[in-house]
This record gives sequence, C-alpha cells and structure tokens, in this order.
Amino acid sequence: MPDTSPRGQDVPDEDPKEYDFGQGAGFYLNATTDKYKKHYNMYDYITKELPEIVNQMLPVDPSKAGIFGHSMGGHGAMTIALKNPGKYKSVSAFAPICNPMEAPWGKKAFPLYLGSSEEAWKEYDTIELIKRYSGPPLRFLVDQGTADNF
Repeated sequence: MPDTSPRGQDVPDEDPKEYDFGQGAGFYLNATTDKYKKHYNMYDYITKELPEIVNQMLPVDPSKAGIFGHSMGGHGAMTIALKNPGKYKSVSAFAPICNPMEAPWGKKAFPLYLGSSEEAWKEYDTIELIKRYSGPPLRFLVDQGTADNF
C-alpha cells in the first residue's frame, strides 16, 4: 500500500516532528507552498504515478479501479474520487477526515501546504467538493465509528 507522505532525509518537515503533518501526513494533496511543493505531491502520486506502475506490473483492469483509505487516507480517497469523476468504481473511507477546513488537522496542514487561500483549501475538502460535484453518480461506503478520540 502506498505511504501517506514522501520520506527521506531531504524531505522537509516541521520541527518538532508530529504524526499529523509532514512526513507523518501528506493529506493526499499537491502542495503549493515553496517549502513543500517539491516533495509533497501525493495527489499526483496516487492518481498518476501509482496507477501507471500497477497497470504495468500487474494483470489488472484499470476500468474497475477502486480507492479506499482510513482517517487521512479516507479523506484522500473521497477527495480523489470526487476530483476524478468516473475513474473509480468503488470508494470506501473508514473514519475519514470529512471536512478538514473545519478540523484542527486541516487548519494546521492546509496553510502550510497550500498557503492562506481558503479557495485553494476547498480543492482538498470533501464537503466542498461534494457541493459542486457534477460527475456521474458516485456512492461512498463511509464508516465513522462512535468511539474515536478525534
């Protein structure tokens, strides 16, 4: 399974390092701020690079692709599906961050990755993307438990 973030010695991160940002959490977006835009292109990785590798290496039918994730990965699965109408036959999210513009994680990460423009943040917020979705019918399987600490 793909990682949540780029890794390596030359990949920037915040100090102190925390699980919910940087090398611990790439938010499945393409960063636009100077500090992060070189390495934090997880949206392109999931939508372009990874499928190309999988299609070349494995006997799969790309027309039957699905996407899923947990927590931040669930957020990524939903936003990626909404931004790519018709690409995924199945979309599942388990305990996803659904509205990061209104959640502490998103309020922390979006300015660092995308700058101060809330219009840019909307491109990676499930609720905002649903509001303007105009593609073919899309059904999600979302499981949001009741005992989550967040």
